[in-house]
Amino acid sequence: MINRAVPVAILLATLPLSAFAQGITGGDLGIEYNAPLDGSDFGGTTYSGGVEYGFMRTFSMSVNAAAYKPDNISTTATNVTLHGTYQLSSAASVGGFYGYDSIDGEGLNLFGIEGGTEFMGGDVGAYIGRAEDDGTIFGIDGSYDLRSGFSVIGNVDLIDVDDVRLTQASIGAEYQMAAGPQFYTQIGRITGDVGDDSDSVGFFTIGAKVAFGAARGTTFDNRSIFEVIPGF
Repeated sequence: MINRAVPVAILLATLPLSAFAQGITGGDLGIEYNAPLDGSDFGGTTYSGGVEYGFMRTFSMSVNAAAYKPDNISTTATNVTLHGTYQLSSAASVGGFYGYDSIDGEGLNLFGIEGGTEFMGGDVGAYIGRAEDDGTIFGIDGSYDLRSGFSVIGNVDLIDVDDVRLTQASIGAEYQMAAGPQFYTQIGRITGDVGDDSDSVGFFTIGAKVAFGAARGTTFDNRSIFEVIPGF
């Protein structure tokens, strides 16, 4: 006699995992390299990934993780960001985030609000928040579709923590393959003020990202002070 209890038990065991997988709306994996334009000793590689899970039709939760490996320091910085997102429409989303930066056993909590929308043929997103109890983080990014898979992209980010103030601005281009990853390159400048000292340096970025799921990736990306410091 065929023992039907075994396949039934296997089916029941896989149902929760199957139901969870059906709730995943999108995710992505990426790699990025940054280097200075003037021979400075900063620069490095960023590895990132994220996944988003939808509840009902308007609310979702996502997690994004990243590891930053500087060229000039024998350490790795990490970030994990949790997002709660409400879909106002098919073209606009708002939400809140909590991020945690970590390097050499030291951690920094970040939290705030974020939003994004389609605007005049492009996409625009922004966030604002706090770093611990005495810091401010802010950023805005956008992209504008051209043709044949090409887009213009750009962003501005600011962190102001204690007596450290960093501003980063960049602009570039992105190419999305019809079926496959997207590739991008940017050129920008980071300006830093630490106490009474100030400095500014240019940098360039090259990267690739592959998105999956019905939503083609996650709604929002990592929120991290390391995002403002290219390659670190």
